[in-house]
Amino acid sequence: MIIILDFSAYFYPKFITLTYTVEMLRMEVLAGLKAPVLYLYVLSVLYDDFKIKIKYLLFFVPLSITLVVLIPDFFNVSARKQALFFQNFYDQPEAVFITFFAYIVGYVFLFAGLYQIKRYQKIVKQNYSNLNALVNCVWLKQFLIIIIIGTTITLIKNMYQLSYDDIEITNNLRILFLLFAIVFASWLFSKALLAPKTFQGINASLLPIKGKANKIEDENVKRIELFMKEKESYLDPSLTLRKLGVQLNIPPRELSILINQHIGKHFFDFVNEYRVKKAMETLRNTSLQKKTIQEIMYDVGFNSKNSFNTAFKKHTNLTPTQYKKNAGSQLFE
Repeated sequence: MIIILDFSAYFYPKFITLTYTVEMLRMEVLAGLKAPVLYLYVLSVLYDDFKIKIKYLLFFVPLSITLVVLIPDFFNVSARKQALFFQNFYDQPEAVFITFFAYIVGYVFLFAGLYQIKRYQKIVKQNYSNLNALVNCVWLKQFLIIIIIGTTITLIKNMYQLSYDDIEITNNLRILFLLFAIVFASWLFSKALLAPKTFQGINASLLPIKGKANKIEDENVKRIELFMKEKESYLDPSLTLRKLGVQLNIPPRELSILINQHIGKHFFDFVNEYRVKKAMETLRNTSLQKKTIQEIMYDVGFNSKNSFNTAFKKHTNLTPTQYKKNAGSQLFE
C-alpha cells in the first residue's frame, strides 16, 4: 500500500493539487516508512506468530530526523519559499541530505532483512527435517535482491539528476523504474497466487543454537542414534526437533546441542542421512525393484523430489536413478 501511494505521484497531479507542505509530507513520510515496514514484513513472513512490538517504533527514528531537518527551511517558511525549494530541490543542502540519508537507511534495512533470512535458514536446519520451511526464505531472498536492484536504479536516477539537469534522460530512467515495478508487482502476485506456502513461517520463539553442552553424555548420543535406527522416526516427513525431543524425552535445546555439537550435523542433515540410507536399502532390494523412485522418496520421509535428489547426491555422489542403475548392474556381474 505504501508503494502504491508512492507511485500515485505519477498520476494524481493531473487531477488534484496538494499544498507544498502536504506534498513534502507525502514524499518523506512514504520514503521513511518503506524500509522499516518492508523489514517488518520480512519478519512477518518468516515467523507465523510475529507481532508488532513497542521497540519497533525505534525503526522510525530516521523518519523523524528527516522531518526535523526540513523544519527550518521548508516547513517553517512561506508558501512562496516552499515553491522555490521544490523548483530548486537538489540545490538545497537539506534536500541532498534527506535523499541520500533515506538511501543509506534503506540499504541498512534491506541488508538487515537478508541477515534475518540467513538466521532463519540456520534455525530451520537445526529444527526441521524437510525443505518446506525454507520455501519462504528462498522467495524472500529473491524478493529483497529485486528490491535492492530497484533501489539502486532509483539511486542512479537521483545521482544523475543531481549531477546533470537532463530531463529527457531522467524521464527515461523513471520509465525504466516503472517498467521494473510492473514486472515486480506481477511476479509478487504470481507468487502469492500459485505458491501460497511461501507465506507460511515458523514459530518466532525458535532461536539459533549457539551454546555448547556443559557435559556431553555419550550415552545420550548412542540412545538417539539407536532410537533413530529402531523406531525409524525419520520416516515421518513432518519430523521436527521438538517432535523427536518429545519421543526421546530430551528437551529440544539439549537435543539440538547434542546433534549439532557432538554428532556435528544440523538436524536437517542428521535426519536426511537416515532417510537416504533407508532409500539405498530399498533401491538395492531385489524384491522391491517394481517400486518407483518417487514411491521410495515418500516412503523414506521426503516430500520433495528436489530435496530427495539433493540429499541423495550429497551422501552418495549419485542421483537415485544412477544408484538404482548401478545397484541393478552389480546384481548381474
